[in-house]
Amino acid sequence: MKRCIILYSKLSCKGGDSVNNTPTKKKIAAAFLDVLSQKAFAGIKVKDIIDAAGVSHMTFYRNYSDKFDLVESICYEDMMLFTKIYGRNAEWRAITICILNTIKNNRTFYGKILKDDEATGSFMRALCRVSGDTTGAEGSRATYIAWKETLQKWSRNGFSDPVEEVYSTLVGAMPLHEIFTGEDLAAVIRAYEANTLDDFRNRQKRK
Repeated sequence: MKRCIILYSKLSCKGGDSVNNTPTKKKIAAAFLDVLSQKAFAGIKVKDIIDAAGVSHMTFYRNYSDKFDLVESICYEDMMLFTKIYGRNAEWRAITICILNTIKNNRTFYGKILKDDEATGSFMRALCRVSGDTTGAEGSRATYIAWKETLQKWSRNGFSDPVEEVYSTLVGAMPLHEIFTGEDLAAVIRAYEANTLDDFRNRQKRK
């Protein structure tokens, strides 16, 4: 499966903290992507991955607890691409747009992941980890439900909707709409979009 890397609730955020930054992990991840290009996620077994990667069971389990951990690691690494171009103090809007662009430009991979509920769970745990690692806080359950439903619908549409339109859908699902309306709402959204990761982290410190 060819991947295009573009640099541009409380869920359980526990999971593997590794990313695919060693030769072995890269080899396993590449093998998984190759297998995923040939069959549905649900039909993939760890044996399929290790056979394609040419590694032992011990090597696989030394790096990942299972195929779900592997998916989470791949998704996490993808979502953290924003740090390559924006650094670790990017604005919320830029981060979200970058994540959506990464998903769209790897639509074959994410199409299969978001089609499977268990694989989607791995994706959502990766998203939760990104939030926790970069802001020190997890999003609300409502936020994650909005992300899940929006992205799965986008996937079913073949990712044909423009990124900006999907972004607007995510913004529209924010609980701010329950408090503000009209110009007040627009002003609050603009202010929220301009929040940097330091802003989020500083708020966490004051709690």
